[in-house]
Amino acid sequence: MNDVIHSSPSVEPSSRLRRVAVRGAAAVVLLTGLVGVLHMPFAAPFLARVFPSVCPIKHGTPAQIDRAHALSGAAIRGSATSVAPARPALGFELDKSTHADLEAWAAKNHLSCASISGNENLQKCTKVPAAAVGQPESLGALEEVSFEFQSTGQLVNVQTLRRHLSAPQAAAAVSALEQSASSTLGEPTTVGGEPTAEHLSRGMLSSYVAVHHFTDYRATVSATNLASTGIMVREEYISSM
Repeated sequence: MNDVIHSSPSVEPSSRLRRVAVRGAAAVVLLTGLVGVLHMPFAAPFLARVFPSVCPIKHGTPAQIDRAHALSGAAIRGSATSVAPARPALGFELDKSTHADLEAWAAKNHLSCASISGNENLQKCTKVPAAAVGQPESLGALEEVSFEFQSTGQLVNVQTLRRHLSAPQAAAAVSALEQSASSTLGEPTTVGGEPTAEHLSRGMLSSYVAVHHFTDYRATVSATNLASTGIMVREEYISSM
């Protein structure tokens, strides 16, 4: 059946409003996922070409990074109503873990980590075994784990990246990651798309996003079909305090 809101006089106004609300929520969730994608370190070259004067990853000073995080935190706090029951961040403690904690973790797990474009408060570790962040080995290694620190030294954001996945691999990964998040945080605040191979394989930008949104924290698990480069799975754990 063709789902066109304005085409049938038999559709009740309340039903129309519900459809608009559902579509609007889905669009917001998709936008959340895409914005997250553009803020991953691998997107820095793209941002530098498109927005050469404003790319925060490539050109941000510590003060600018702090300011960007403050604005993000305010937006998260302003649109949530409850405090997180916990704030998981792959074994790190948001607002507490420091550069020294990251260095000790990297050394323990024999990882290669470095600053992003010379920003010491933005760090990226590559080829991270799943076990190093407390995840099942069946999910496979993480291509990148990125960390954002405030100028005062506290960790405020952790992001992960897995790319070049098949639809079945991506579906299995996001399902497992979201199940783990829900066991600690409860059901997601907002969900868009489906964590299935069928949905994710439909074409470019077919996606799934699940967001757990609180006044002091937000956790996001997503999968995005990038067509020729396969499907990308990412996580973000951000403090909004």
